[in-house]
Amino acid sequence: MKAKGVNRVIIAVKDIDEATKRYSDLLGISFWDAGIQEEYGVHASVSWEGGLELIMPLDSNSAIAKYLDRHGEGLYGVAFKVTDIDRAATAAKDKNVRITGEIDEDQSGRFHMYRELVLHPADTGGILMLLVQTKPK
Repeated sequence: MKAKGVNRVIIAVKDIDEATKRYSDLLGISFWDAGIQEEYGVHASVSWEGGLELIMPLDSNSAIAKYLDRHGEGLYGVAFKVTDIDRAATAAKDKNVRITGEIDEDQSGRFHMYRELVLHPADTGGILMLLVQTKPK
């Protein structure tokens, strides 16, 4: 497996509307409201052009809320592009890196294919890493 660059940087925030405005104004980028994602306990806003995803916890019991309590707002994770997600999964497992989640969906029609693996931070030097393979429309 060889990473092909950064897909996006993920930032944990307390207020999605305020953060979206802040980064939009600062970086001159637009965001797409990815909405509430119950299964992950977040509300997300994504700028594909800026390579940035903002995530806000839905409640105080979510993993993101606990992260914000411990670390405050800021960098939560980095998603790297790969050309073959299945080979990337095999390579991660061969290196004893745990895969803690997998996403396989169309991302609201923006992609023909979108697959993502979440790697355990304890196996990646304390950083939440994601591996992403996409086929844009």
